[in-house]
Amino acid sequence: MPITSKQIVELFILAVMGAALYSGVTRYHHWKYKQALQSPNQIRHCGKFIEQTKVVHERFGRSDRVEHIYTFSNELGVSFSFTGSRPVIKQLPRLTSLQPEQHVCFQYTPSAKDRNGLFFTLTKIE
Repeated sequence: MPITSKQIVELFILAVMGAALYSGVTRYHHWKYKQALQSPNQIRHCGKFIEQTKVVHERFGRSDRVEHIYTFSNELGVSFSFTGSRPVIKQLPRLTSLQPEQHVCFQYTPSAKDRNGLFFTLTKIE
């Protein structure tokens, strides 16, 4: 059964709507991260980098998205975990090259959380 011109137009409209939605969501997440960076409510700790772990999110029975979780501990041994979203990695490229037990100072804002609302937003690494 051949595709009609009406079906082609409908597919085109769906593709444009999908691209617009994706673009809008991406811009929103970048805007939220910029807000976190500018927040006056920043908390800073020094300690060490513990590990990077991968969490695979499955949808419809297949692996769709891999999320990286970065865990640090402060001088008192309290652990802090942050996600490595695209805006975070773009702002803090050093995050991907940290080695376990490496001494670092890290900063985050408790007024902003990741897209799932689970982790505070990492804003600085020294």
